[in-house]
Amino acid sequence: MSKNRTRNNRVVFCLNDEELQCLEQKMEKLGVKNREGFIRKMVMDGYIINIDTSPTAELVRLVRNSTGNINQVSKRANESGCVYEDDVLEILAEHKRIISLAVEAHKNTLEMLRK
Repeated sequence: MSKNRTRNNRVVFCLNDEELQCLEQKMEKLGVKNREGFIRKMVMDGYIINIDTSPTAELVRLVRNSTGNINQVSKRANESGCVYEDDVLEILAEHKRIISLAVEAHKNTLEMLRK
């Protein structure tokens, strides 16, 4: 082994077919491909939590869109002194959708932590 290697202690152990299948199923369920990293994480922490971040990504996208719309309305208001009702209603609708996604994400997180 290399002198520069940070993990220089090797641990070898054997599994029967059933144990190996269980390990592979857990790795697949969590979407983990690195067996060594998975086992190391389990030894150090005792558990692995896999969080689906797609609702958060959608929330971030909506916040960006809403921010862009607010900036456009602000620019228009500053240039012309006039704000269109449709623009304000669109922003309010997006804002309500963002809030509902945030509440749903929060509930999902709490539910996951309770398991």
